[in-house]
Parts: sequence; structure tokens; C-alpha cells
Amino acid sequence: MQRITKKANNALNVYVGDLQSELDKFEALPQILATNLLFIDLLQQPKNALLLGRVNRELERINNLAETSAIYIINDAGVVIASSNWQGPISFVGEDLTFRPYFKQAREGELGRYFALGTTSHVRGYYFAAPISSRKSLLGVLTIKVQLQRLEDIWARGSEKIIVTDPQGVIFITSYAPWKFRALYPLSKAVTENLRKSRRYGDIEPDALTGTAISFNHDDNARLELKEDAVPTDKRGKNGRYPYLIQSRNMPDAGWTVHILSDISHVDDYIRNMMLLVAVFFVALFLTCMLLYNRRKARLERILLEKHSRRLLQEANEQLEQKVQHRTLELTRANARLHEEIEEHKQTETELRTTQDELIQAGKLAAIGQMAASITHEINQPLSAIRMYAENACIFLDQQQPEEARENLTDIAAVIGKMAEITNHLKSFARKSPGDTAPVLLSGPITSALTLLSMRAQKHAVHIRHELPTEDVFVLADPIRMEQVLVNVIGNSLDAVSGEQRREICIEIQVKRQIVRLMIHDSGPGIAAEHINRLFDPFFTTKEEGKGLGLGLSLSLTIIRDFGGTIKAENHPQGGTVVTMELKRIEPKKGKSV
Repeated sequence: MQRITKKANNALNVYVGDLQSELDKFEALPQILATNLLFIDLLQQPKNALLLGRVNRELERINNLAETSAIYIINDAGVVIASSNWQGPISFVGEDLTFRPYFKQAREGELGRYFALGTTSHVRGYYFAAPISSRKSLLGVLTIKVQLQRLEDIWARGSEKIIVTDPQGVIFITSYAPWKFRALYPLSKAVTENLRKSRRYGDIEPDALTGTAISFNHDDNARLELKEDAVPTDKRGKNGRYPYLIQSRNMPDAGWTVHILSDISHVDDYIRNMMLLVAVFFVALFLTCMLLYNRRKARLERILLEKHSRRLLQEANEQLEQKVQHRTLELTRANARLHEEIEEHKQTETELRTTQDELIQAGKLAAIGQMAASITHEINQPLSAIRMYAENACIFLDQQQPEEARENLTDIAAVIGKMAEITNHLKSFARKSPGDTAPVLLSGPITSALTLLSMRAQKHAVHIRHELPTEDVFVLADPIRMEQVLVNVIGNSLDAVSGEQRREICIEIQVKRQIVRLMIHDSGPGIAAEHINRLFDPFFTTKEEGKGLGLGLSLSLTIIRDFGGTIKAENHPQGGTVVTMELKRIEPKKGKSV
């Protein structure tokens, strides 16, 4: 019970603090708004339609900014003359609120506070009211209505049963919806009549959760038993008793009391279980005594059996030693055979890795062969330009025009730089990778692959579009082998769109937590249904004879798997083929990225 009390008390302090904070946010607002000259002018000129429209719109604007339920102005006669909901389906304009206590408090120069069910909107709210005066003369009252539904929704998601009661003990805020507008304890006829006259809760007559009055001790704690209809269905038992511990905190400014109810029915179950445990203990004690007696009786019999057992054990040990020697010999031979098989396996694995590296290098050379015609054409043009610039330079030198000759020589240097860039990319692509993985800036292999394939793209007038993130994306890979995968995949896309009317390739990078998804989508004819499950098989190709070995996608699958990633190809819903690669995202260490 102490643990339950302490836990509930801590939770109650939190809930009271939340509720007080919610009210404190709006406490000063009506007093501030009551000094607004626009509102004072309206109360002095109530028949000014233009001024009334401005005030209504200003109240609506302030209500939206403050996120309150409603803000309205009451004249000295108790009638609402302007409201933030003036043009809504439910408007307070014209409502007579002289019966509301907060109006009476504000007329007396105090800050009015009151919680009630709205007579027009039928929505619960807490009302703050402040007098509007001019030269110490009371003109009217400014009222703010605040809903506490947000806190109630948050409380409802918790496990505690929280209720807030008014001075009469009526529950108007609760984490358990069926308790709303019920009384914590039975109300007298006088209290019920007073609630009806004040129309605080409309026509609702609160029914009590418990059948008796509650007597709190000095810690504001008490025990009570709820009626069966007040207990959640899943908590109802057969004995008809529903004990709860209730702890309370007063909020004097608001005139409320916050309670937390803790179900203590399990305490009786705990006591019953402990009694059962004690009974089990005594039964176990009796059985233990019987066991000791039987063990003492059996001890003499065991002594007689020990001699016979020793003799049998000695014979068994002799037989076991013979079997161990025989088995040890067999294990020695099996161990030798196992070492031989391990060495053979290591040698086979080394040969397999060497063959795989050679196959990857062969795939690179095959790709270089396919690019050879485009590269030759790309280099022939600069060579022709160099020849023309050299001849022009000789003519200019013969004509004593050194400046024109210098310009031609500068153009020759620029063309040679372009040729060097192409050959450097090709040389980098052709060299053999060491096979180690490290953080790689993904845009690097993409740029290199597009540079190598730029001539093929220009030849077939293919538009390559990028959708890359603005920040740098690093993946776990090897830059050379990653470039080979991209050359294979983008090269296949170029082949697919070369015969199409719309020739477009889209390269997109998506980052989701620790996974980087690289997608290459082309506008080609897509993948035939009978081929879609064989794309990554070695030596499978749909190209014409002599245009491919069928190793590109198979090698790409092997490389991506070495990186710890995945690759797949499928038809895109909008047409064409999309190849998706998923790689591990990794943050580079200083000096370790590629």
C-alpha cells in the first residue's frame, strides 16, 4: 500500500502541475485584452455597426492566435454584444449571461473564474473574465473560454484514473470517459437543486460513483468502494467489491480538486496468495520430514549396494579404457583427414576468388570493348582539330603573326586536355581493384561512369537526368568495382532506349536511415515476363550475338553482395525498366573516405 500510495502521489503532482500550467497560460490574457481601446469604444458606442464589425474580427483573430475556445464581450446588462464566433453556426452574440458567476465576479472588479458546460455550444470550458472600465466606470466584461480537452485526451492514454471535481464534487474532467459529469460521492438535494438553477452542467443530474460519503485522512488519502456500474467492464469480478485508494490535491485558485484513483483489489489477492504460500510451506515441511525419514531408512540399503557397485564400476572402467584407446585412434585418423579437407577447401576458395576477380576484370574489358568505337570516334575528332590547329599555326608563323599562332597552340593544349581526361577515366576504369571496401562518396563513381558512357549517350541522343540529394552520401563500397556496376547497368539502359522514340534515363538516390537506395530507370521497352527471373544468371543476355557476353548483371550482383547490399531489376509501373541497388550508408572517418 505504501508503494501504491507513493507512486500515485508522484503521478498526482505531475497531473496537477500540467493542469495549473494550462490555466496559467491564459490567466493574464483577459486583463490585458480588457485595456484594448477598440473594445472600450464599442461598449461606449454599441450601435456603431462599423466598429462592431472591427471588434468581431479582432476577437476572431486573437482567438485563433491564442488557440482558445472563444473570446466575447458582455455589456453592463449581461448581454454578449461581440464574439469571436460571431459568424459561426453557434454564436454567443445576444446571449444573456447575467446568471454566470464569472460575470458577477468581474462586475465587482475581480478576475472571474468558472468551469461549466456551455449553454449555447454545450461544450465544457473554463471561463476567465475581467472587467472593462473607463475612468473607473464599469462598461462591461471581457470573457475567455478555454477548453481542456487536450489535457484530457493525454490523460486518457495513461494507465492512471484521473478526475477533477468542482466544489460540489461533480467530475467534469477525467481520463475515463464514463465518469464524466458523475459525482464522486452522493449529492444532497440542496446541492443538486443549486446545480440545476446555475445551469452549470445543463440538464445533467450527476450520479455518484460510490454509495457513501468519503472521509479523507490528514494525507488527503481515503479508501472507497465504487459501484459496479462505475467500474470498467474488464475489472468487474464475482465478489462485487471494487476497492480503490483515492488521493487528492486542491487547486484553490481554480476552485477544483484533482484526484487519482488506484485499484487496490489486487492487494487482497496478494494477501490470499501469501496465505496459500504459507500453507504450501507447511505441507512442504511435512513432506521434507517424511523424506528425511525415508532417506535414513534407505541409507543402510545404499551401504550394502556400494560394495557391489564398486566391483561393477571397476569392470566397467577396464572396458571403457579399451574403448577409449580404440576411439582415440579413429579420431586421430579422422582429424588428419579433416586437416587435409580444410587445406583443400582453402586452396579452392583462393582459386575461386582469383577466378572471380579475373571474371570481373574480363567484364571491365568487355565493357571497354563495347565503348571502343565511341571512344575512337571521340578521340578522332580532337586529333583532326589538333592537325588543323597545327597547320594554321605554321601558316601564321610563316606570315609573321605570332599572336594568332599562339591562339592555335592554346587550342591544341585544350583539346589534348580533353583527350587526357577521357583516357584517364578509361585507364582508371580498366585497372584492377584491390577489392577492399571503405566509405565511398557515391557521386564519384556515378560521375566517372557517366563520363565513360557520355559518348554513347551523345551518339544515341539519350537524356540522362539526375535526382541526387544535396548533401554528400557515403556508402560502404569499392570505388572501382562500384563504377563497373554503374557502367554495366547504365550501359544496359543505353542499349534499351537506343531504339525508342523517347530516350531518357533517370538516376535517383534515396536515403532512408542507414540504407542508400540507388535507382536507375530507363524509358525502354521493359523486361519480358519470361526473362525477368533470369536477368542475373551468368551468360544470359537478350542482346544480339557479339554485343554482349551476359556477364554484366551477374558480375554486378556478385559485387553488390560483396558490399553487403542488394540489387534487383523490375518493370516500372510507368514503363521501362528500373534497377534498384540498396547499399549500407556509412559516415566516413577523417582520411578514410574515397
